[in-house]
Amino acid sequence: MNDAQPDSLHEKIDAHALEVERFHAEVASLTRQVANCDKLIKLGNASLGQIDQKIAEAIQISAQAQHNADAAGLAASQAATAATSAAVHGLLEAMNEATAAARTTGTRLNILQFKTGWWITLYAALTLLCCLLTGFITSWALRGNALTPEQARYVELGKAHETVLDNASERELKLINAIRSRPPKTK
Repeated sequence: MNDAQPDSLHEKIDAHALEVERFHAEVASLTRQVANCDKLIKLGNASLGQIDQKIAEAIQISAQAQHNADAAGLAASQAATAATSAAVHGLLEAMNEATAAARTTGTRLNILQFKTGWWITLYAALTLLCCLLTGFITSWALRGNALTPEQARYVELGKAHETVLDNASERELKLINAIRSRPPKTK
């Protein structure tokens, strides 16, 4: 392998890391959007409570108005109905917008998950391919030679030393052991 291949692999890994960071940023953005949708839904629920309260007030006004005068009750009922209708209409629009935003956010999240899965799969496949290619090139380059020429020379040198030690007399072995046990000279 030359130096350009690891650099290229590192660049790809760095690019993938940047893509993952961008994905995390987009997921954080989508999470904020979902939180905003949740807030809109909570506001809608609060509005429903207010609408219920306004309806109850309208019923009370209507009962009092009918008791006092049919004409005044009819006018109050119409005003309350119009206010309720406007509030319900506004709430329905807000709920529709929140639902559309939630669907869009879900779709974007699914697309980002697919992209991330695709990048991870591609990265794993490229890593496996690089490993297989390295193994093939190494196998081809060595072609049955498990040792480099320098390693083979050291093996032969070791065998020669072993032969010399096997053929050494007892006196020579004692001399070798004495040399080995000497403390090293300090400068």
